[in-house]
Amino acid sequence: MIIALILLGILAVILLGHMLIYRRQVAGLSRQLAFINQNKTQAQPQVDLHAPELNELVRQISILNDRLKNTELTFFRQDEALRETIANLSHDIRTPLTSLDGYFQLLSAEGVSQEKKEYYVGIIKSRLESLTAMLDELFTYAKLQDPNYDIETAPMDMTAVTAETLLSFYDDIKKNGEDPQINIPEKSIEIRCNKGAYIRIIQNIIKNALVHGKNLTVKLCEDNGEAVFACGDELLNADEHIDITRVFERFYKADKARSGKGSGLGLAISKELTEKMGGRIEAACEAGVFTITLAFPLCN
Repeated sequence: MIIALILLGILAVILLGHMLIYRRQVAGLSRQLAFINQNKTQAQPQVDLHAPELNELVRQISILNDRLKNTELTFFRQDEALRETIANLSHDIRTPLTSLDGYFQLLSAEGVSQEKKEYYVGIIKSRLESLTAMLDELFTYAKLQDPNYDIETAPMDMTAVTAETLLSFYDDIKKNGEDPQINIPEKSIEIRCNKGAYIRIIQNIIKNALVHGKNLTVKLCEDNGEAVFACGDELLNADEHIDITRVFERFYKADKARSGKGSGLGLAISKELTEKMGGRIEAACEAGVFTITLAFPLCN
């Protein structure tokens, strides 16, 4: 009996010792968390006692801490992007409006000849068309951000639609004095797509190439179960740096000094439309040649 009591006493002391150690570890852990919460630090909580349950607790706290830091960083970047978006949007809308105001004043001035009036009216019409297109792109991009927005698709002859869309740029290509290299097969390549959305994607890609590059090359082919459209152009400024990871971001422009060359939403809209229709779109820049590749699964 006495031996049993002694053993129980020893066990109680051991348990009390473990409890005190655990309490000390928990108190230390609380102090570490308080310090981490109050200071901007990359430190992670630690414990001295190598107990499985305490180590697992510390591991889970570290995971939660990392997640909170990543969330904070994401919100910070989104806030920066929003401020940049508002600044770019204000600039891109204000520029044609300022121009319109100037030409309206010239148009209403006394002693302006009929020829000059027609010239000013033509410029005003051009600026209004540019502003309308910009607002249309903004509306389209905003609409595509809705995760519940679906695009109806159906089987489509990619060869025919691509050829028709390229043909609509014939005058623009000739104005640039270029002789583009276009390689489109005669046979029909069928994909499941929305025709209007696909045309808009191709138009945005070609417009981007004509504005910022030269010596246009276009290729359409089948590759490993996909229909692949590739559009390449030589950069007008060979020293221009393009951040490939940001090409499809809204309002991204490689040259910050550019103005009057689109809203910066064309490729972002192309990416959204492509992915909503089950395709993929990629960009690459090698040896001064910028290429955008578009791919859709072939219809069975």
